[in-house]
Amino acid sequence: MEYQDYPRLYRASDSSAINAEKRQFQLVQMRIALLLITAGVSSVAWSQLTDYRVLAGAASASFLVILMALSAFMDSKKFDRVWFNSRAVAESVKKETWSFMMKAEPYNSNISEEMAEKRFLDRLKEILDRQRPIFSELSSSQQGPEITGYMRQMRQKKVENRKTCYVQERIRDQKDWYAIKAKSNQARASLWYAITWILQVVAVIGAFIIISLKDFVINPVGILTTAGAGVLSWTNARSYQELSQSYGFITHELSLLEAHAEQALTEEKLAEIVSEVETATSREHTIWLERRLV
Repeated sequence: MEYQDYPRLYRASDSSAINAEKRQFQLVQMRIALLLITAGVSSVAWSQLTDYRVLAGAASASFLVILMALSAFMDSKKFDRVWFNSRAVAESVKKETWSFMMKAEPYNSNISEEMAEKRFLDRLKEILDRQRPIFSELSSSQQGPEITGYMRQMRQKKVENRKTCYVQERIRDQKDWYAIKAKSNQARASLWYAITWILQVVAVIGAFIIISLKDFVINPVGILTTAGAGVLSWTNARSYQELSQSYGFITHELSLLEAHAEQALTEEKLAEIVSEVETATSREHTIWLERRLV
């Protein structure tokens, strides 16, 4: 299913989530960089460099003010909340879209097309009403209908064709995405864990060097410990280890559901498997959202 074949609300909320996530982590990176710069300035024994003492003090104060301003900006913009809420809307709309096309509850084949479309639009309104704070983010970022021609065409196809589409473009697509993300997050978790330990070891070595060289102008321990704290802050923000585990679990769950989906030969069986798959993906997103909010 092509991106433009999804409802306008899905594309708008997905775009909003991607942009807010990008801005959020750019600001986190800037904050860590400012902390490292401040720690670097503070690690120099300016008392031994009298010509630069005033300049160093002014620089340290300036970086701290910038850091405070950046934190205030992040608190006011709340890009993280926009990201979470937009993603919640996008995933909810995606769930309803596939349920609509596959004639699963509450859009089963025993109701008229007019009623099915009315229910779909009502569900979109309910989803949007729960996220009023991000109305402005979704207003004009995407154009197009909420019920696309592709959605109507897919709903009219035979159960075998709809099942094939669902297995290939929903179950398998989601399973492959989660599998790739699970491996990627595990690799990054291991990398940043190793970097943290390296920084700690180098900090200890630096401490011994400072003890033996009393007249050394620069004390790298503060920089290294701040860098270690920055790495920890970054890994906590990205949740690499937790995401790797949860994505790995949902990958296996979708693999089992894919095997069951191949046996769905009737409208009732297809609706049942769609309900199970959408419940599984919704549960994974709910867990992700709760972890982020905490």
